[in-house]
Amino acid sequence: MHSYIRAAALSAVALAATQAASAGFVYQSAAREVAVSVNGSVVDSESNAAFGGWFGSASSGNSAFSALATQGSGLSYGEMSFVGASQIDASGDIALVNASSIATVVFTADSTESIRWIANLFRDSVGTGNSASIALSVVDAVSGNILLAFTGPSIGSGSFDVEAGRSYRVNLAALSIADGPSNSLSNYNVGFFSAVPTPGAVALLGLAGLAGRRRR
Repeated sequence: MHSYIRAAALSAVALAATQAASAGFVYQSAAREVAVSVNGSVVDSESNAAFGGWFGSASSGNSAFSALATQGSGLSYGEMSFVGASQIDASGDIALVNASSIATVVFTADSTESIRWIANLFRDSVGTGNSASIALSVVDAVSGNILLAFTGPSIGSGSFDVEAGRSYRVNLAALSIADGPSNSLSNYNVGFFSAVPTPGAVALLGLAGLAGRRRR
């Protein structure tokens, strides 16, 4: 009996030490959405303001065009991940079409530490009057100071420092626009880690980005 109590006590101490050593994200708000609009009017959209995992998809099309926006994202204590795309394929003159995949997440750091990040951002567009953009940023929600600003097409990784009890905002936006014959694509694979990411997580992010490019 005493050995059981002693083992339980040691387990509790080990768990507390693990939690203290591996700080995480305390989420304040989350706005994740995908949408397709035609000539300024939204024709399909999906959104989620809850924490945790989510997948959303919006699409529209006819004989002249097809548009798609997707997002798969997860918000956990130790990791934020985002994978998604916006894409438009048009074969003729069309009304202005916009596909977007956007995430805005506000979190409070529960300790002073360095947050590691890795991102694979890609964009490409063909045709006059058509465009694609992809941008990622992290901003101090109080001071407005920019901790991270990253745009595509590019692959990168690094870290930024956060302070305990301070709030930060993550902004991610993939946009594709077309008003004529075109192919417009923006896609992203992004991860934020409060601890060192595993080799598997890094490899998966890279492979997902390569897969997105092959689809073009």
